[in-house]
Amino acid sequence: MQDSTVCQLLSKYSNLDIIDENIFQKLNIDYTRFSNLPAIPWYRENDFLYVAVYDTDNIDIKDTIEYYLQTLGFNSIKYCVGSKTQIRRYIQELCQDNQNIYTASSVITILNNALKANASDIHITPYSKTFDVMFRIDGDLSEYEKPPIESYNSIAIALKVRAKLDISENRRPQSGQFSYGSVDFRLSTHPTMYGENIVIRILNKDKQLINIKSLGFNQNDIDYLTKIAQKKQGMIIFCGATGSGKSTSIYALIELMDKRTRNIMTLEDPIEYNIINVRQTEIVPGVIDFVTGVRSILRQDPDVILIGEIRDEETAQMAIRAAMTGHLVLTTIHANDSLGAIFRLRHFHVPPSFIAENLTSIISQKLIRKKTGIGRTVVAEILKPDTHFRDLVSIEATRAELLEYATRNLGYLPLDAMNY
Repeated sequence: MQDSTVCQLLSKYSNLDIIDENIFQKLNIDYTRFSNLPAIPWYRENDFLYVAVYDTDNIDIKDTIEYYLQTLGFNSIKYCVGSKTQIRRYIQELCQDNQNIYTASSVITILNNALKANASDIHITPYSKTFDVMFRIDGDLSEYEKPPIESYNSIAIALKVRAKLDISENRRPQSGQFSYGSVDFRLSTHPTMYGENIVIRILNKDKQLINIKSLGFNQNDIDYLTKIAQKKQGMIIFCGATGSGKSTSIYALIELMDKRTRNIMTLEDPIEYNIINVRQTEIVPGVIDFVTGVRSILRQDPDVILIGEIRDEETAQMAIRAAMTGHLVLTTIHANDSLGAIFRLRHFHVPPSFIAENLTSIISQKLIRKKTGIGRTVVAEILKPDTHFRDLVSIEATRAELLEYATRNLGYLPLDAMNY
């Protein structure tokens, strides 16, 4: 049903006039207070303040509105009917206009302190009487501050406005992004019983790339990674949990390549570092995904292709196709360990012979805290397939058979067998 029809029905049912958009007046009030209400002060005439409302029968909403407005000296309130779309649009615009007035200093302070602490994420979690602001530093959450709940709504609204989210929607998850200086922030909201939990991922693209020698790999592994970075074709797969440093390791591997003589192209979600002399592309939902991106890149005469993640069968097939046609493919895949990556590719219906033929190496890694207690370092298991191992993959050998051969003949040591 159209908004105009709904408004007409509500107007007739409640005996209230429909709002006139031509007489809207911007008042000196905090419009963020109305972000979760289907209502907004519309205009002032004589001694009355007219409030546009959608849920005309909701007594609780009217009580909340009247309590707040009366604290500002608006004692005579009348209601008129407005559509959800109209009300949301006006609140969004007014909150965006006013965000600097109400919350800019608090939000900027949080962002700056998170950057100073070298945090990877910011968590904002509301409770009944307070809310937590926490930073994830070196993999662990640590408390930054615990403000009173009264300031939560303004900060949440300011962040949602920055990320171009619907500030009147608090019952469904949303995600968006914004920039501050040279840093990108990815914002995600999730409804809870006390309000929206907000998590902000920090993506500092100007952050200096880490040299592979400083990541934590031992010298033998560094020598091996340096060698395979010069390969002309095949597939190098990184696997590990979210936050295990896979992207950093891949970027460090790219830094070992001659980026002036090799056409290196990437598809990332998101781009976490800017790399000089590399053609980087960010995934945009509805515009470009991994499948269409690989298809396009293959027409760009690439030497090396980074596919940020293999998530589905079609992407897996495109990655194998790229490796088979004379390209070096770097990618990540969700798997518990290096052997698991092989079975994930099988799950995506990649023929075992194709996996065997194109598999260059699989690196499974995790981050652990350094013995000094400051910062984290990589621990990794690296699978270095030889001809016989590839033969085993091709004939669909079991995991036990692959593990036995790799540990006995390839120097493969699973993460769970390491002493770290």
